Amino acid sequence: MKECAFCDHTGKLSAEHIVSAWMESLFPGELRLRRTNQEGEQTERKVDKIDWKARVVCETCNNTWMSHIEHSHAKPVMTPLITGEIGIPIGSNEARSLALFAFKTAVVLDHSKNRENHFFSREERHAFGEKQIIPSTVQMWLAGFANHRRGGRFKSFYHHGQFPSSNRFQMYVCTCAIGNLAFQVVAAKSTIGLTFEPLQGFESLAVPLWPEPFRGYIWPGTEIGATVLTSNEQFDSFALRWHEVSIF
Repeated sequence: MKECAFCDHTGKLSAEHIVSAWMESLFPGELRLRRTNQEGEQTERKVDKIDWKARVVCETCNNTWMSHIEHSHAKPVMTPLITGEIGIPIGSNEARSLALFAFKTAVVLDHSKNRENHFFSREERHAFGEKQIIPSTVQMWLAGFANHRRGGRFKSFYHHGQFPSSNRFQMYVCTCAIGNLAFQVVAAKSTIGLTFEPLQGFESLAVPLWPEPFRGYIWPGTEIGATVLTSNEQFDSFALRWHEVSIF
């Protein structure tokens, strides 16, 4: 029987929204959702209601701490970013609220793929469920997405590699755009200490969000020279900036 992604409950699981139900009111009119998998296959659909869900969590988790993240953290901080307001300070509190939602989303998307081995360990996922502890292997970035008021895009993929010395590394990258807000979650694991760097070209776009947010950041960061995503093609390139990595 399947186990909840965040606790040891087994049995009937609840359907967790990939795009939260409270976001529905932020997207007037027709909503277009696209998703591209690691093989480049894309699914697209137009919907009247946000109904993209994954049955990977138990009702207790869904209705308690996950609901708290949605309504006490994500909704108040993300709403003005999704709708395209500007001049919003992103301090440590706002960064943590965004990071909680982003990591929860990354885990749910990972589990929605029905892989035999989930990327994050059971201990890591349970620690997040119990105390909202984000693993130390996780980094996150924040970006704006102009002219994306009514859209949602999600792209995730995995890296697996082995060095001649038999040391291994794994990487999971989850990039999401909801309205004018985009975030990227990157987690890396290796049997030895390694430093990873992505392909160059997005340094002015991707502002650090977690574990250390960019100090003094005012959304969307144009006053410090930050740029924003302007097309779906640029979003795809941003998501794939970790497709090839420099390791040292």
